[in-house]
Amino acid sequence: MTQGVLEGKVALITGAGRGIGRAVALAFAREGASLALCSRTSKELLETEKAAADLGVTTVFQTCDVSRAGDVEAFVTRAIGTLGRVDVLVNNAGVAHRAASLLELSHDEWDDVLATNLRGAWLLARAVIPHMVRQRCGSVINVSSWLGRDALVGYGAYGVSKWGLEGLTRYLALELKSARVRVNSVSPGYVATKMTQYRGGKAEDVVELFVYLASDASASLTGQQLDVETWKRDFGIRKR
Repeated sequence: MTQGVLEGKVALITGAGRGIGRAVALAFAREGASLALCSRTSKELLETEKAAADLGVTTVFQTCDVSRAGDVEAFVTRAIGTLGRVDVLVNNAGVAHRAASLLELSHDEWDDVLATNLRGAWLLARAVIPHMVRQRCGSVINVSSWLGRDALVGYGAYGVSKWGLEGLTRYLALELKSARVRVNSVSPGYVATKMTQYRGGKAEDVVELFVYLASDASASLTGQQLDVETWKRDFGIRKR
């Protein structure tokens, strides 16, 4: 893709302070998108916002716990009030838990993971998508995991939250198809973030798929589970 494919678009990205969220935000900025950024950590969020602003795009940022409806509504209201619209929603915010079987997890551990990873994505969708419907266009990108399609002992609550996120993706895609709002999920693979104790590949290496899904090039694609490692082969796109 050439630079500027997101020119004129507004993208709202959760969990934008670090890791995949930060890498996607900067990739979108390089392609010309205005940005609404949130995370729970203000220092890291400010660093992402500054890096994006240095690329010459308009930004709005705010601390936000995506599991709290009030936080989400306040952030979305401010983003749309300032930037005028939202064309792309990236539900990236997520948390993991200690390695333990489902029956060993506490109520609080279970609730925290499901509230952030699944309820949070639903709350953002509920707040943003009505605006996309009125625009008659929009792209929702849910950051999932291979654990949303398989299982691994010790990571059950996280896996269940991602299985739920895949279901949310499919249902929203079906419900919104006639409104020209597309909804897809991305499995980024094992990426070096705080969640993985900084083991894995570079977050910058997974952003091309996010740019594709945010751009008009994917205007007919919805309800899909996409893998960073295989999407080009699946779509017959040649590597550069």
